[in-house]
Amino acid sequence: MFSNIEQFFPILKRSLLVGILVSLLILVMIKIVQGVTLSSNSFPQNWQGTWSGRMLDRSVKGQSRTVPMTLRIQPISNNPVRYTWQITYGEGENKIVRNYELVAKDQGAGHFVIDEKDGTLIDEWRVGDTLYSQFRVGDKLLSTKCRRQSNRLYYELATYRPTSSPQMENCEQKVTFESYQLQGVQSAELSPVK
Repeated sequence: MFSNIEQFFPILKRSLLVGILVSLLILVMIKIVQGVTLSSNSFPQNWQGTWSGRMLDRSVKGQSRTVPMTLRIQPISNNPVRYTWQITYGEGENKIVRNYELVAKDQGAGHFVIDEKDGTLIDEWRVGDTLYSQFRVGDKLLSTKCRRQSNRLYYELATYRPTSSPQMENCEQKVTFESYQLQGVQSAELSPVK
């Protein structure tokens, strides 16, 4: 097959190099799949603890203020589907404490509910490491997003009101259409409390 041994070594080297590259590619793919599985299957366990920071409350009129904010997430009596979701705004005598619960409805579909313990249930939807919700209170539309990135939780709540008249020009659609005006945004970067 090979007339001399020197012709054999370049083919052997190339085959060995291809084998090493394929092995490395397989190892990288396994690590990626494990990382995705861990991050998606470990919620809300990987969010447990107390997170603290400052919330910035801004209005479209240019007004703003900062308020201390804490979010506490803990399992309730070793129940794998119910967690405390306690939000504290402010400090001292002026603090406001919201004792909510996070309830898993369908973890496979990423469906959770914030139970405000007064009959109000807010649907939350998890995509990756982010929780999204949108709900209406009176004429206000509220949209929330809470995302874990590295060792931080990023929280955002935007408030909208319907505009007095939807802007429609040459619209041929026969569907109901509403437009909303942004009123304000609350945002916070929360760090774990040791």
